Amino acid sequence: MKKDNITYELDDPILTVAEVSKYLKISKAKIYNWINQNKIPHIRIGKNVRIRYSDLIEWLDSLVYKGVQKGILPGD
Repeated sequence: MKKDNITYELDDPILTVAEVSKYLKISKAKIYNWINQNKIPHIRIGKNVRIRYSDLIEWLDSLVYKGVQKGILPGD
């Protein structure tokens, strides 16, 4: 997208709480709860809250249980 000879990249969309809620299939109330507890990365723009898609994916990846801790797999 070009505006005033400046190119804006949209490869890292900024999502609303409603969009994140729909994406994760979790209520908006739960998302706001996590935001208020600083459990999910977010940006405040005045009274508005937004979440970068890349931050959301990175946060989700950090929650994935990998099952590779010592003592978890048989034979450890």
